[in-house]
Amino acid sequence: MTSFFLEQLIRPIRALSVSLLAILALGCEQAPTPAKVLHIGVLVDASGPTSSLGIAGRNGMQLAVEQANASAAANAAKVELHFQDDGFNADTAKQAVQQLLKDQVVAILGPMTSMIAVQVLPQLNQAGVVLMGGSALTPLLAGRDDQFFRTVSHHNPDAQQVADYLQQRLGVQRLNVIIELSNSQFTQPWFNDFARHYRATGASIEQTLSFTRDAKTNYASLAKQALLNQPQAVVLISGALDAAMLATQLRKIRPELPLAASSGAAVDALLEMGGRAVEGLVSAQGYDADDQSPAFLAFRSAYEARFKAPIDSAAVIGFNAANVLLQALRERQPNESVKQALLRLRNFQGLQQAIRFDEFGDVDSPAFLKVIQQGRFVNAN
Repeated sequence: MTSFFLEQLIRPIRALSVSLLAILALGCEQAPTPAKVLHIGVLVDASGPTSSLGIAGRNGMQLAVEQANASAAANAAKVELHFQDDGFNADTAKQAVQQLLKDQVVAILGPMTSMIAVQVLPQLNQAGVVLMGGSALTPLLAGRDDQFFRTVSHHNPDAQQVADYLQQRLGVQRLNVIIELSNSQFTQPWFNDFARHYRATGASIEQTLSFTRDAKTNYASLAKQALLNQPQAVVLISGALDAAMLATQLRKIRPELPLAASSGAAVDALLEMGGRAVEGLVSAQGYDADDQSPAFLAFRSAYEARFKAPIDSAAVIGFNAANVLLQALRERQPNESVKQALLRLRNFQGLQQAIRFDEFGDVDSPAFLKVIQQGRFVNAN
């Protein structure tokens, strides 16, 4: 009798236990696997003389990641960005890379300048971590089997376009050049390409002035030297800050002087700092501002709403670079490195054109010739 009553007591408890176990098992089957976090570094100048490039590039990268995280499946890996300021300083940049490597990032987006890219790449080659460059256009890193990739061309297509514009549209046959050397990994090759195209038809570069920016740089003195021999135009090969300062001093002496600049200066900071002094200046950008495609218009709208600032080349480059890297990370196969994934995939779609890596992680991309009119970059053609 005792056993019978004991069995009657235990039976519902046993049934309840089985039901609870079934519910727990069902819950385990339905719960998504916790998302893995992918850590990506961002290395840009956010405080130094090239911060106009760095901040816009960083914003483009951040927007791409935010959009990817927002549209990802519940169990997909989320991306976390680790920001570091290189300050356009080699030592600062190397320390920043060390910190990013300690953070165990899977890749690094940036930098936006050639000088910093050249300085930090040896660290990343040794660590086996991809550096997805922004607007680091130097040809010194082209054709090398390393960890460096970029979504813009190192061939300086704008150098030829500016040379042709000065000769064919403005009839300039004699000009001077002012070149800033702190980012010589970009500015010197750009000058070489420009000079080759410009001189090909017999035009002459009569004077080349070079300087390295510091707190004592005398822009007024440089402008006076550049105008002593009465050139028909002056070409400024520098970043936006130096181009704006030089244009201001040059136009004080000759208000109607034709001016041109390399693509490294063609950002909104040039308009803000140069004001009326940069009206009519010809340069080039890496994107078509008049593009009416839905993808580009959506990017422009999202960027301007998110950062309360207009887009520029750096923002577009940063956005493209981040999306290329994100696609490679999504489609990477087991036991495949990020570099191997990028080289296997090769073909990516940018905002305005296809991005195709060669075997060294280099690409070809167009430039769009611009003239500043009424405080805006407009198509020169």
